[in-house]
Amino acid sequence: MKHFGEDTWEFIRDDSFVQWVLRPDAVNTARWEQWMAAHPERVADLEKARSMVLALGNVPQPAVDESLLQEVYAALDEHIAEERPATEWAPARIRRISRYRWWGAAAAVLAGITLLSIYLKKDNKTPVAAKLDSHMENEQLTRINTTNANQIAWLTDGSTVVLNAGASIRHDAFLLQPKREVFLKGDAFFDIAKDAARPFFVYTPEVGIKVLGTSFRVTTENGSLTVTVKTGKIAVYNLADKEQRSYVVTPNHKIRFNTRTSAFVADSLNTSDVAALLPAVEPPPFVFDNTAVTDIFQAMEAAYSIKINASEEVFGKCMITTTITNESFENKLKIICAAINASYKISGGQVYITGKPCS
Repeated sequence: MKHFGEDTWEFIRDDSFVQWVLRPDAVNTARWEQWMAAHPERVADLEKARSMVLALGNVPQPAVDESLLQEVYAALDEHIAEERPATEWAPARIRRISRYRWWGAAAAVLAGITLLSIYLKKDNKTPVAAKLDSHMENEQLTRINTTNANQIAWLTDGSTVVLNAGASIRHDAFLLQPKREVFLKGDAFFDIAKDAARPFFVYTPEVGIKVLGTSFRVTTENGSLTVTVKTGKIAVYNLADKEQRSYVVTPNHKIRFNTRTSAFVADSLNTSDVAALLPAVEPPPFVFDNTAVTDIFQAMEAAYSIKINASEEVFGKCMITTTITNESFENKLKIICAAINASYKISGGQVYITGKPCS
């Protein structure tokens, strides 16, 4: 179970921080952006806390006795031994029980706080951690290349990943969070769709990679990890580095991370080598001529590894002609549903199509 440091706890227990993450507006966004600009050394802790809050965002809040929460907060106060000096504005550790009071308890469960675990065992209700795990499993998608050849995985935001043999990725099924995050094991080539409002992050066990819109390859060999950039630029950092100092890599350059010494070494490539090292990724051929929409949905299921529930009895006779190759997953759904006067709903990591039969 992942443990969070004292600095991260300060954010998780701050009502104004949780409100900003869950219900951002112009005022609180400007306030926190100003704070981050003034305290760049603490942005990494803030992002960890933000990821925690977002991960819990859609989980039903269990009833927690306020006296229990007060005891939990008291235990957390003891856990946080030192306070950072106040600046012109800093995240406050608020003791009152607000409408966000459940966050302290839920976060404590996930972070492995012993005191809260003991209290929860006294309750006959389903443990909070079990509910959270179940919810997260429904939202997470793991894709493993079990073949001996490279395999393309399409992401719902329009990005593509070429997985080498044995490689795998894990990510939110629909990548709807403010940060698009993919966890990689093994070697892969990424071609990332641009979305300046939602940066893309790739995490290996040791290294984090921040992307805006680019294509690059990640390889591991003999105790080192190499990131080679084809287009755009990325920032690479050591996940174990508290300050998370990043190294920018530009096209036709690579950076190698030694997992034993935790050292980065940058190098350039010969232009003639780039094509051989980085495979071009062709978009899926989503071109259909008088095709049953149920067949189109099956093609999308195969490409995105996302279940699409569409009744053969209702939609089996719906035929359309369309080209949706360069569209994102959700835009594909919108185009198809508009053509057959249907609607869709995303729930529990799956898509549900509803409508009337075609004549």
